[in-house]
Amino acid sequence: MELANGELFSASVLPANIRVAHDADAGSIARLLETAVYRHVHADWYLPGDWLGSSGFVVLPKPAISLGTAARLMGARQEIMACLAAGADVPPVAWLRAAAVSRAALEKADKPGDILAAMMARIEAHCRRRGLTTLAWLMAESWPQSWLEEMDFRVGNEIETYLKQDMAIPPLPAIPHLTIRPVIESDFDTLAELEASAFDPLWRHSAHALRLAFDRALSYDLVLLVDTAVGFQLSTRSDAGAHLVRLTVHKDHQGQGIGSALLAHTLHGYYQCGLRAVSLNTQIDNLSSQLLYRKFGFRASGHRLPVWIKELPHDTL
Repeated sequence: MELANGELFSASVLPANIRVAHDADAGSIARLLETAVYRHVHADWYLPGDWLGSSGFVVLPKPAISLGTAARLMGARQEIMACLAAGADVPPVAWLRAAAVSRAALEKADKPGDILAAMMARIEAHCRRRGLTTLAWLMAESWPQSWLEEMDFRVGNEIETYLKQDMAIPPLPAIPHLTIRPVIESDFDTLAELEASAFDPLWRHSAHALRLAFDRALSYDLVLLVDTAVGFQLSTRSDAGAHLVRLTVHKDHQGQGIGSALLAHTLHGYYQCGLRAVSLNTQIDNLSSQLLYRKFGFRASGHRLPVWIKELPHDTL
Protein backbone atom coordinates (compact mmCIF):
# COMPACT_ATOMS: atom_id res chain seq x y z
CA MET A 1 0.00 0.00 0.00
CA GLU A 2 2.79 2.44 0.80
CA LEU A 3 4.29 1.73 -2.59
CA ALA A 4 0.97 2.49 -4.23
CA ASN A 5 0.65 5.79 -2.39
CA GLY A 6 4.17 6.73 -3.37
CA GLU A 7 3.45 5.96 -7.01
CA LEU A 8 0.49 8.32 -6.93
CA PHE A 9 2.85 11.17 -6.13
CA SER A 10 5.69 10.35 -8.52
CA ALA A 11 6.75 13.16 -10.84
CA SER A 12 5.15 11.49 -13.85
CA VAL A 13 1.72 11.14 -12.17
CA LEU A 14 1.55 14.46 -10.27
CA PRO A 15 -0.30 16.40 -13.02
CA ALA A 16 -3.09 13.81 -13.08
CA ASN A 17 -3.77 14.26 -9.36
CA ILE A 18 -3.93 18.05 -9.47
CA ARG A 19 -7.42 19.53 -9.85
CA VAL A 20 -9.24 22.84 -9.59
CA ALA A 21 -10.11 23.90 -6.04
CA HIS A 22 -13.80 24.25 -5.23
CA ASP A 23 -15.85 25.60 -2.35
CA ALA A 24 -15.85 22.31 -0.43
CA ASP A 25 -12.05 22.56 -0.18
CA ALA A 26 -12.14 25.87 1.71
CA GLY A 27 -11.65 24.40 5.19
CA SER A 28 -8.86 22.04 4.16
CA ILE A 29 -7.08 24.83 2.28
CA ALA A 30 -7.34 27.16 5.30
CA ARG A 31 -5.78 24.48 7.52
CA LEU A 32 -3.05 23.86 4.95
CA LEU A 33 -2.18 27.56 4.78
CA GLU A 34 -1.77 27.58 8.57
CA THR A 35 0.31 24.40 8.90
CA ALA A 36 2.23 23.82 5.65
CA VAL A 37 6.01 23.59 5.61
CA TYR A 38 6.05 26.06 2.73
CA ARG A 39 3.31 28.68 2.47
CA HIS A 40 2.63 32.06 0.90
CA VAL A 41 -0.37 34.42 0.94
CA HIS A 42 -0.31 37.53 -1.22
CA ALA A 43 -0.70 40.79 0.71
CA ASP A 44 -3.71 42.69 -0.58
CA TRP A 45 -7.44 42.96 0.10
CA TYR A 46 -8.46 39.67 -1.44
CA LEU A 47 -8.60 36.47 0.58
CA PRO A 48 -7.39 33.15 -0.88
CA GLY A 49 -10.96 31.87 -0.77
CA ASP A 50 -12.06 34.62 -3.15
CA TRP A 51 -10.39 32.69 -5.98
CA LEU A 52 -12.02 29.30 -5.29
CA GLY A 53 -13.74 27.84 -8.35
CA SER A 54 -11.39 29.51 -10.80
CA SER A 55 -9.17 27.24 -12.90
CA GLY A 56 -6.36 29.45 -11.64
CA PHE A 57 -6.68 27.87 -8.18
CA VAL A 58 -5.43 24.27 -8.14
CA VAL A 59 -4.88 21.75 -5.37
CA LEU A 60 -3.12 18.45 -4.84
CA PRO A 61 -5.48 16.31 -2.72
CA LYS A 62 -4.48 13.39 -0.57
CA PRO A 63 -4.99 10.19 -2.61
CA ALA A 64 -8.35 8.56 -2.09
CA ILE A 65 -6.60 5.21 -1.72
CA SER A 66 -5.17 6.41 1.60
CA LEU A 67 -8.64 7.01 3.06
CA GLY A 68 -10.33 4.26 5.03
CA THR A 69 -13.26 2.40 3.46
CA ALA A 70 -15.76 3.91 5.88
CA ALA A 71 -14.50 7.43 5.19
CA ARG A 72 -14.80 6.92 1.44
CA LEU A 73 -18.33 5.53 1.77
CA MET A 74 -19.37 8.50 3.91
CA GLY A 75 -17.99 10.94 1.35
CA ALA A 76 -15.26 12.33 3.56
CA ARG A 77 -13.74 15.50 2.18
CA GLN A 78 -10.29 15.12 0.74
CA GLU A 79 -7.38 16.52 2.66
CA ILE A 80 -5.47 19.06 0.59
CA MET A 81 -1.71 18.49 0.59
CA ALA A 82 -0.64 21.39 -1.65
CA CYS A 83 -2.25 24.36 -3.38
CA LEU A 84 -1.38 27.17 -5.75
CA ALA A 85 -3.60 30.07 -6.79
CA ALA A 86 -3.18 32.93 -9.24
CA GLY A 87 -5.74 35.64 -9.86
CA ALA A 88 -5.88 38.70 -12.08
CA ASP A 89 -7.39 41.76 -10.42
CA VAL A 90 -6.38 43.90 -13.41
CA PRO A 91 -5.50 41.92 -16.57
CA PRO A 92 -3.16 41.11 -18.19
CA VAL A 93 -1.29 40.55 -14.89
CA ALA A 94 -2.03 37.66 -12.52
CA TRP A 95 -0.49 37.65 -9.07
CA LEU A 96 0.26 34.42 -7.22
CA ARG A 97 -2.32 34.71 -4.45
CA ALA A 98 -1.65 31.62 -2.34
CA ALA A 99 0.76 28.71 -2.25
CA ALA A 100 1.33 25.91 0.23
CA VAL A 101 3.07 22.53 0.31
CA SER A 102 2.61 20.20 3.27
CA ARG A 103 5.18 17.89 4.81
CA ALA A 104 3.12 14.88 3.71
CA ALA A 105 3.30 16.01 0.08
CA LEU A 106 7.03 16.58 0.32
CA GLU A 107 7.52 13.03 1.57
CA LYS A 108 5.76 11.62 -1.50
CA ALA A 109 7.28 13.72 -4.31
CA ASP A 110 10.52 12.86 -6.05
CA LYS A 111 11.75 16.35 -5.12
CA PRO A 112 9.99 19.38 -3.62
CA GLY A 113 10.14 21.42 -6.81
CA ASP A 114 8.10 18.80 -8.68
CA ILE A 115 4.95 19.74 -6.77
CA LEU A 116 5.14 23.47 -7.38
CA ALA A 117 6.20 22.99 -11.02
CA ALA A 118 3.29 20.65 -11.74
CA MET A 119 0.79 23.07 -10.24
CA MET A 120 2.41 26.04 -11.96
CA ALA A 121 2.00 24.34 -15.33
CA ARG A 122 -1.75 24.27 -14.74
CA ILE A 123 -1.72 27.91 -13.63
CA GLU A 124 0.17 29.01 -16.73
CA ALA A 125 -2.25 27.17 -19.01
CA HIS A 126 -5.15 28.92 -17.25
CA CYS A 127 -3.48 32.32 -17.73
CA ARG A 128 -2.73 31.78 -21.41
CA ARG A 129 -6.31 30.68 -22.15
CA ARG A 130 -7.52 33.97 -20.66
CA GLY A 131 -5.05 36.17 -22.48
CA LEU A 132 -3.02 36.96 -19.36
CA THR A 133 0.57 37.73 -20.23
CA THR A 134 2.34 38.13 -16.88
CA LEU A 135 2.61 36.10 -13.68
CA ALA A 136 3.94 37.95 -10.62
CA TRP A 137 4.97 36.71 -7.16
CA LEU A 138 5.68 39.15 -4.33
CA MET A 139 8.24 37.11 -2.42
CA ALA A 140 7.85 37.82 1.27
CA GLU A 141 9.50 34.49 2.15
CA SER A 142 12.78 33.11 0.82
CA TRP A 143 11.64 29.53 0.18
CA PRO A 144 10.24 29.99 -3.37
CA GLN A 145 13.41 31.49 -4.86
CA SER A 146 15.17 28.40 -6.18
CA TRP A 147 11.89 26.97 -7.47
CA LEU A 148 10.96 30.20 -9.24
CA GLU A 149 14.37 30.33 -10.90
CA GLU A 150 13.86 26.80 -12.22
CA MET A 151 10.49 27.87 -13.67
CA ASP A 152 12.03 30.84 -15.55
CA PHE A 153 10.80 33.60 -13.26
CA ARG A 154 13.11 36.60 -12.86
CA VAL A 155 13.30 39.50 -10.44
CA GLY A 156 11.41 42.31 -12.14
CA ASN A 157 11.43 44.87 -9.34
CA GLU A 158 11.75 45.31 -5.60
CA ILE A 159 9.49 47.01 -3.07
CA GLU A 160 11.18 48.94 -0.28
CA THR A 161 9.66 50.06 3.02
CA TYR A 162 10.06 53.72 4.04
CA LEU A 163 9.59 54.94 7.62
CA LYS A 164 8.87 58.29 9.27
CA GLN A 165 9.15 58.72 13.03
CA ASP A 166 8.80 62.51 13.46
CA MET A 167 5.86 64.87 12.98
CA ALA A 168 7.60 67.43 10.76
CA ILE A 169 5.74 68.54 7.65
CA PRO A 170 7.45 70.93 5.22
CA PRO A 171 5.77 74.28 4.41
CA LEU A 172 3.76 74.06 1.21
CA PRO A 173 2.20 76.66 -1.08
CA ALA A 174 -1.57 76.66 -1.33
CA ILE A 175 -3.03 75.23 -4.53
CA PRO A 176 -6.08 77.20 -5.71
CA HIS A 177 -9.33 75.29 -6.15
CA LEU A 178 -7.90 72.10 -4.60
CA THR A 179 -10.15 70.21 -2.18
CA ILE A 180 -9.73 66.91 -0.35
CA ARG A 181 -12.70 64.91 0.89
CA PRO A 182 -13.35 61.36 2.11
CA VAL A 183 -13.97 58.69 -0.51
CA ILE A 184 -17.62 57.68 -0.88
CA GLU A 185 -19.27 54.60 -2.41
CA SER A 186 -19.73 56.17 -5.85
CA ASP A 187 -16.00 57.01 -6.20
CA PHE A 188 -14.48 53.59 -6.86
CA ASP A 189 -14.71 53.62 -10.65
CA THR A 190 -13.05 57.03 -10.57
CA LEU A 191 -10.28 55.72 -8.33
CA ALA A 192 -9.65 52.86 -10.75
CA GLU A 193 -9.37 55.35 -13.61
CA LEU A 194 -6.79 57.30 -11.62
CA GLU A 195 -4.88 54.06 -11.05
CA ALA A 196 -4.92 53.29 -14.77
CA SER A 197 -3.54 56.73 -15.59
CA ALA A 198 -0.73 56.61 -13.03
CA PHE A 199 0.58 53.03 -12.97
CA ASP A 200 1.65 50.21 -15.22
CA PRO A 201 -0.74 47.22 -15.20
CA LEU A 202 1.46 45.35 -12.72
CA TRP A 203 0.68 47.90 -9.98
CA ARG A 204 -2.94 48.82 -10.69
CA HIS A 205 -5.98 47.98 -8.58
CA SER A 206 -9.50 47.50 -9.91
CA ALA A 207 -12.56 49.32 -8.65
CA HIS A 208 -13.59 46.08 -6.92
CA ALA A 209 -10.27 45.77 -5.06
CA LEU A 210 -10.39 49.42 -4.04
CA ARG A 211 -13.91 48.88 -2.73
CA LEU A 212 -12.72 45.86 -0.70
CA ALA A 213 -10.20 48.15 0.98
CA PHE A 214 -12.89 50.55 2.18
CA ASP A 215 -13.80 48.68 5.37
CA ARG A 216 -10.15 48.32 6.39
CA ALA A 217 -9.16 51.94 5.80
CA LEU A 218 -7.91 54.28 8.49
CA SER A 219 -8.42 57.13 6.02
CA TYR A 220 -9.44 57.19 2.37
CA ASP A 221 -9.48 60.53 0.56
CA LEU A 222 -10.16 61.88 -2.92
CA VAL A 223 -8.47 65.01 -4.29
CA LEU A 224 -10.44 67.36 -6.55
CA LEU A 225 -9.08 70.20 -8.65
CA VAL A 226 -12.17 72.35 -9.17
CA ASP A 227 -14.56 69.45 -9.91
CA THR A 228 -12.08 67.02 -11.47
CA ALA A 229 -10.73 64.04 -9.53
CA VAL A 230 -6.95 64.17 -9.73
CA GLY A 231 -5.73 61.82 -6.98
CA PHE A 232 -6.48 59.78 -3.88
CA GLN A 233 -4.88 58.23 -0.85
CA LEU A 234 -5.63 55.08 1.16
CA SER A 235 -4.20 54.39 4.62
CA THR A 236 -4.56 51.62 7.19
CA ARG A 237 -3.44 51.09 10.76
CA SER A 238 -0.21 49.20 11.33
CA ASP A 239 1.29 47.58 14.40
CA ALA A 240 3.45 50.67 14.92
CA GLY A 241 1.04 53.39 13.83
CA ALA A 242 -0.21 54.18 10.32
CA HIS A 243 0.62 52.70 6.93
CA LEU A 244 0.16 54.70 3.73
CA VAL A 245 -1.03 52.02 1.33
CA ARG A 246 -1.69 54.15 -1.73
CA LEU A 247 -1.00 57.68 -2.92
CA THR A 248 -2.05 58.17 -6.53
CA VAL A 249 -2.03 61.32 -8.67
CA HIS A 250 -3.27 61.38 -12.26
CA LYS A 251 -0.35 61.46 -14.68
CA ASP A 252 -1.54 64.74 -16.23
CA HIS A 253 -1.42 66.47 -12.84
CA GLN A 254 1.83 65.14 -11.45
CA GLY A 255 4.53 67.70 -10.62
CA GLN A 256 1.98 70.33 -9.56
CA GLY A 257 2.28 69.85 -5.79
CA ILE A 258 -0.89 67.77 -5.52
CA GLY A 259 0.93 64.75 -4.09
CA SER A 260 2.57 66.95 -1.46
CA ALA A 261 -0.74 68.54 -0.49
CA LEU A 262 -2.39 65.13 -0.19
CA LEU A 263 0.48 63.67 1.82
CA ALA A 264 0.46 66.63 4.23
CA HIS A 265 -3.31 66.29 4.68
CA THR A 266 -2.92 62.55 5.32
CA LEU A 267 -0.15 62.99 7.89
CA HIS A 268 -2.18 65.59 9.77
CA GLY A 269 -4.99 63.06 9.93
CA TYR A 270 -2.68 60.44 11.46
CA TYR A 271 -1.41 62.86 14.09
CA GLN A 272 -4.94 63.87 15.06
CA CYS A 273 -5.58 60.16 15.75
CA GLY A 274 -2.50 60.01 17.98
CA LEU A 275 -0.48 58.00 15.45
CA ARG A 276 3.14 59.07 15.11
CA ALA A 277 5.02 56.26 13.34
CA VAL A 278 4.27 56.02 9.61
CA SER A 279 5.32 53.44 7.05
CA LEU A 280 4.82 52.98 3.32
CA ASN A 281 6.11 50.83 0.49
CA THR A 282 7.28 51.90 -2.95
CA GLN A 283 9.08 50.37 -5.89
CA ILE A 284 12.82 50.99 -6.01
CA ASP A 285 12.52 52.40 -9.53
CA ASN A 286 9.74 54.89 -8.61
CA LEU A 287 12.12 57.78 -8.16
CA SER A 288 9.51 60.56 -8.19
CA SER A 289 7.66 58.97 -5.27
CA GLN A 290 10.89 58.51 -3.36
CA LEU A 291 11.71 62.21 -3.79
CA LEU A 292 8.30 63.16 -2.41
CA TYR A 293 8.58 60.88 0.60
CA ARG A 294 12.12 61.98 1.42
CA LYS A 295 10.98 65.61 1.33
CA PHE A 296 8.57 64.73 4.13
CA GLY A 297 11.22 62.99 6.22
CA PHE A 298 10.64 59.38 5.23
CA ARG A 299 13.78 57.24 5.13
CA ALA A 300 14.40 53.94 3.40
CA SER A 301 14.46 51.10 5.91
CA GLY A 302 16.63 48.80 3.82
CA HIS A 303 13.88 46.16 3.96
CA ARG A 304 13.09 45.09 0.41
CA LEU A 305 10.81 42.44 -1.08
CA PRO A 306 11.54 41.19 -4.60
CA VAL A 307 8.81 40.89 -7.21
CA TRP A 308 9.40 37.84 -9.40
CA ILE A 309 7.96 38.01 -12.91
CA LYS A 310 7.32 35.52 -15.69
CA GLU A 311 6.13 36.63 -19.11
CA LEU A 312 3.79 34.10 -20.73
CA PRO A 313 3.45 33.34 -24.44
CA HIS A 314 0.01 33.62 -26.01
CA ASP A 315 -1.85 30.44 -26.89
CA THR A 316 -2.29 30.18 -30.64
CA LEU A 317 -5.31 28.53 -32.20
